[in-house]
Formats: sequence, structure tokens, C-alpha cells
Amino acid sequence: MRNYTKVIMIIVILFFVASCFAGYGLYSRGNRGGGDGMRDYPVAEVNGRKVLRSELEKGAAQISEQYGSNVSSADIPQIRRAALDGIIIQGELQKEISNRKIDVPSDEIDAAYTRAMDSYPTREEFMEFIKRSGLTEKQIKEDIKKQLQMQKLMESLEKDVAVDDKEVRAFYDTAKNFLYKQPAGVMVNIATFKDKAAAEAAQKAIAGGAKWDAEIEKYKNDIEMATSYDKPTIITDQMLQQKELSVLKDYPMNKVTPVESAGENHSYIAIKRSKSAERVLPFDEVSGDVTAVIKNQKMQQAQQKFYGELLSRANVKVLDASIFPEEKQPEAASSDQTAPAASEDKKD
Repeated sequence: MRNYTKVIMIIVILFFVASCFAGYGLYSRGNRGGGDGMRDYPVAEVNGRKVLRSELEKGAAQISEQYGSNVSSADIPQIRRAALDGIIIQGELQKEISNRKIDVPSDEIDAAYTRAMDSYPTREEFMEFIKRSGLTEKQIKEDIKKQLQMQKLMESLEKDVAVDDKEVRAFYDTAKNFLYKQPAGVMVNIATFKDKAAAEAAQKAIAGGAKWDAEIEKYKNDIEMATSYDKPTIITDQMLQQKELSVLKDYPMNKVTPVESAGENHSYIAIKRSKSAERVLPFDEVSGDVTAVIKNQKMQQAQQKFYGELLSRANVKVLDASIFPEEKQPEAASSDQTAPAASEDKKD
């Protein structure tokens, strides 16, 4: 794999693999365009396909957006290199999908398309976006299929990732005092409502003796999130300083609060169940989370290795080296350094 910094490799992974699933490709499709008046010309050749400057700059701009003001002009050549690597990886991923004969059933594509529509406030807004973008349902579903194929390819790497109990225990013992220390606070049942009238009705019923879980179930279509009664959540002392949660600070135990604001167009009700002292969460309680953390780290390592293999097998020719980082040449060894090695070879 080329000798790039880990940061640039992560940029490639974040942008060209992870973020391509967000919005099911609608973002990239909806931002077509050239290079803002820039002269367009081939800057590289990948497996015989010419990569135009406009394509490269579009990818570089989208990577820069991930980092905002942290990007300086000095970073641009490296970001262009990352964008080119992303283009290479995309092409090699498509080859890999074809070679492995990865397919996606139509019902999965339809379900993803529905989720894309549901991500807009109304179907009318979704259709208006489609119209402005010059897209068709068929094009969107083609994008979705490609992205789900990529997702399945990435998931196939998981079969070689294993986490054993000793790793989990060692990680916990090392990190427990800073990752798994729970601050002092109160254990609370809480439900956040999208409809204030539903929150008021549920609050009134619970205050009158109705069961928490029964009311949560009754108004589930009006609820954004809620804890079950037997699984209260921690609200830390620091969180109790927030304006929206301050009512809980001195509120009596085991009594439902009035309906309180939870931000724009949301409200909540809560029951303060018990105080909770600062404590280190026991291993049995967090072992599943620890396993997930280690597995995620190993998956990232496996993905980086995979991307490196994809990059190394592509036939790439840079046509305009001036817009990319200057390649560092390995330092030549001095005659003083090479003489002993030569004598050692002769001994063998």
C-alpha cells in the first residue's frame, strides 16, 4: 500500500464507503456539475479510464466538507490524492462485487427506497427533490442496489473478525476507570413525545395510578423514545443542570413529573426512581459493549487492509503530478552505511 498517513486513509474510508450509504446516493447524484469554470483535462488514468480534473475536484470538495475549517490550502494536494484513491477504490469495489456475484433482492431495494422517502418530512418534498435533481425512481433504485452491494461486500469481511474473552477482559480492565465509570445522578424513567396532547393524557393517567408501561404502549405512535419501567436510565448530576431537565433535581421520588419541554415540538414526562452514586460499571454489565468496541476496531483494520489491497492491484498512472503531493524519494544509503552490509553478505 502507498505510504500515506493513517488520517488520509481514514478520509478515504469515511467518504467513499461509509458516507455513500447516507441518503442512498441522492446527495452525490443531486450535486452534479463541472469544475466551476476550471479547464477540464485528464489528471490520472485508472485501469485505462481517464479521470478528469472536474471529477477529482468534486471528490476533493466533498472530502473537505467532512473536515470544514480544519482544512487549509496546504492540505489540498493530500486531499486530492485521497480523492483519487477513493475513485480507484470505487472502481475496484465494483470489480469485487462482480467477481463475487453479490446481488440484492428487489424487496431490500424497495425497503431502502421507502426509507429514503421517509427521511423527508413529506412524500411531496421527496418528489420535489427528485424533480429538481433530474432523477427517476429507476436511477435512485440503481444507486441503492450498488450501495447495498457494497454494504454486503463490507459485511463479508466480518466473518474473519473474531474477539475472544481474554481480549474483552483485558480491554475492560485497562479502560474501566475512564470509559466505564458512571457519574453520580438519578435513575429515571423518561418518555419523549412528539404530540403534547398525548403527553398530557399519559401524564394524567399515570398520576392517577395507571401503569407506566401500559401508557407508553397506548401512545407509542406519539412517542419519540421511552424507557421501559424496569429499565430506567441514568440522568447525571451534570445533565440535571440543563434547563429542560432541572425539574427533576428536587422532584419527589416515584411521582410522574408535569409535562415538560424537550425542545422544539417535543415534550417529556419522567419518574425519578432512585439516586445513583458514582460507580465503575461491572464487567458483566458492559461486556457486550466492550466486545462491540473491539470488534469495530478489528473491522476498521480489516477494511483498511482490504482497501490497501484494492489500491495496490489497480493500474494507476498520474498524468498531472503538479496537483498532488510531491512523492518523497527514499534516501540513498551512504557508502559508509553500505560497506558493512556488503561485507556481511560475503561472509554468508
